[in-house]
Amino acid sequence: MSLSRFPSAPIALAAVLALTSLAPRAALAQATPDTAAARVHTLALPAQPLGDALNELARQAGLQLLVLRELVQGLQAPALSGRLSAQQALDRLLAGTGLMADIDQNQVVVRRAPPARVATLAEVTVSARALRSEGFRPATVEAGSFRGASIMDVPSTVNVVTSEVLEEQAATGLYDALRNTAGVTRQQNGGETWDQLVFRGIAVENRTNYRINGSLPYLNFTQTPMENKERVEVLKGASALYYGFTSPAGVVNLVTKRAGAEPVGSVELSVDSNDGAMVHADLGRRFGESGEYGLRINAASGNIGTYLDGADTGKREFFSAAFDWRVNSKLKLQADLEYDHRRQIEQAGVNLPTAVNGVITLPAAVDPTRLVGPDWSTFDAKTINALVRADYSLSENWALTAELGRSEVERQRQLAIFRFTNAAAVATGAGNIQGNSQRLNLSSDMARLELAGQVQAGGLQHELTFGATYTTKEQGDIYQQTYRVASQNLYNPTDISSLVVWNAAPTSPTTEAYSTRDRGLYAVDRVALGERWQLIGGLRHASYDSNQGGIRYSPSKTTPLAAVIYKPSANWSVYGSYAQSLEEGETAPTGTANVGTRLAPGVSRQVEVGTRWLAPSGTLMSMALFDIVRPGYYTNADNVFTAEGEQHYAGLEWSAQGRLSPQLDWQASALWLDPSFQHIGAAYDGKLPENAARRTASLFMRYAMAAVPGLSVNAGAYYTGRRPVNDLNQAWLDGVTLYAAGLRYTGQSFGRRTTWQLNVENLTDKQYWAAAGTRLAAGAPRTVKASVQVDF
Repeated sequence: MSLSRFPSAPIALAAVLALTSLAPRAALAQATPDTAAARVHTLALPAQPLGDALNELARQAGLQLLVLRELVQGLQAPALSGRLSAQQALDRLLAGTGLMADIDQNQVVVRRAPPARVATLAEVTVSARALRSEGFRPATVEAGSFRGASIMDVPSTVNVVTSEVLEEQAATGLYDALRNTAGVTRQQNGGETWDQLVFRGIAVENRTNYRINGSLPYLNFTQTPMENKERVEVLKGASALYYGFTSPAGVVNLVTKRAGAEPVGSVELSVDSNDGAMVHADLGRRFGESGEYGLRINAASGNIGTYLDGADTGKREFFSAAFDWRVNSKLKLQADLEYDHRRQIEQAGVNLPTAVNGVITLPAAVDPTRLVGPDWSTFDAKTINALVRADYSLSENWALTAELGRSEVERQRQLAIFRFTNAAAVATGAGNIQGNSQRLNLSSDMARLELAGQVQAGGLQHELTFGATYTTKEQGDIYQQTYRVASQNLYNPTDISSLVVWNAAPTSPTTEAYSTRDRGLYAVDRVALGERWQLIGGLRHASYDSNQGGIRYSPSKTTPLAAVIYKPSANWSVYGSYAQSLEEGETAPTGTANVGTRLAPGVSRQVEVGTRWLAPSGTLMSMALFDIVRPGYYTNADNVFTAEGEQHYAGLEWSAQGRLSPQLDWQASALWLDPSFQHIGAAYDGKLPENAARRTASLFMRYAMAAVPGLSVNAGAYYTGRRPVNDLNQAWLDGVTLYAAGLRYTGQSFGRRTTWQLNVENLTDKQYWAAAGTRLAAGAPRTVKASVQVDF
């Protein structure tokens, strides 16, 4: 599959070209002030040595500080307090010192004035590492209208999995990362090929609710590459203000690695107990006279391990590049490109047995290593994601951002589905295979133009954001050809690869082509009422058009966001918020009579109150009470997927992440959820939506061994409570707790800095059902992963 040319998107494309034309041809040796420079913070700094003051400002403002120690040695800084932008605070701290500072995204460089050539990057020392995260604890958020904001200033639930957690756990997919957050369960798939996820009992829409770098839609129809991801964020709840039509489950934001001040270079070899072997290279450099260019490249290739007996290992190739250019003191350009291709064998799904008197008897959890379908049940997927961005500083207080991107996925899947002969056959495992082969071609294009800045009006300081977005999706016709195998046994499967009988190929689409257009205008105003109070108000007007086989929907609606934040201190915030979310109608799942049909769009409503506290030890504690009401999507008694009444989700979510002691770090979460259908009818009212667990929890801890510098051990426990397999609650998956453990050592080997790592997943080798829906999916067995990484 080749990357298609970007379609016409006049607003953003014209803006990018216009911004580029404003730049002088000779690049200046200055960093780019962007929205990080204009963003306002509540600061409280005492009079102290200048170096200490700059470090504290970086911590409070979520910046990375780059400065030569000799520049600040012996200098004193005045006391500083109030609501100030980072640039204003720097100007005051540096007044009269002969120094000046430039802000490039979330990075601040302090140097001598007048503008002399900045010291070479090799001479620069990093004296504060508050950029985005500190260990397990996040400092900033990169999702939604809060992009780049301190996490203490976000009036909604945010879960962040930092790079340190991803590395410690050797995460290779989306669920590997997000199991560290509350309320995350799987749906339909066991995860060996890709992850369909549910947050707080609400399905995460695969076409709209995943983003790259806070903007580009990521089409979640294959496993997510993790090699180039710096962190994974979840902005839970309604997010329509910034992202348009999305489900109120929340938005997953995948933040990519970029070239920093320090050069990066490493090669890693990883293997696993399923005969997997992968080589990964990571290279990041800044270059140019003053480091104005940055390039980060990640590449991986090798075999995907499989735990399926008799199945061949899979194949995978991956490449990504992240480029940025500080064109001059006002303009910065960024570009991201990501390509992933993987091909592997997929385990069969298990169709839900027939209900008897309203009750489904579920089969016992099976050995997942026994291949139930044909040994050619392949899952072959290619994805390409491309995003370009331009940031232009109009003045000290205003910045303009333009983004343009495209996502593509092409997937060929030969899914095998096991079906019991009848309800009684659950006891013996007797059944058959009814599989299908289909090709999915899906693409999404997006354009965004955004103006952000601050003004003083009515004696108050306003942080304003105005934006326009245009997003399209195109899905081609699907021609699903089916096949069958007359006999198979779930508990004692045999090789049936040569016994497959194919049905005739369809001459007309089994799922009609589908296209959408989402146009939005939004405005957000954050008002500071003194040093402790903030008010946030926003509106989005959306115009939406969809067409599937002549079924059209064209709603137009304005939805609000309102929030208040109170900060008793710099380390404690309390908030309340109300939001409405526009969401595309859900798609009828496989197994329903109207499979593939997209329902009408709907409106969700959310109320949330919460608090965050940064403990002296370095742990960030968060707690939120939420109440979400959305359209009542469900499969009715006639096996037709429809929308009537409401789904209601009320709950309490808690999380903690950061440092407990100098040697002990942790990330923990818990969710107490009360989900139910309402106003549908007696058969559904009060029942739980499919896959909604009332209780989930997770705990991950890392301990650094003081006796052996560079050595750490870690362990994790992940609990998912019992949950219904369908909307009628005719059967329930048992609650399950999975355990993981790891060992990591960094030292000198081969004359280089080397990291050795060992991780074990599903430590007790538990057999369990990982996901439900119209079909069951078996969870992965115990897996051992080992790797060695050499830095250069």
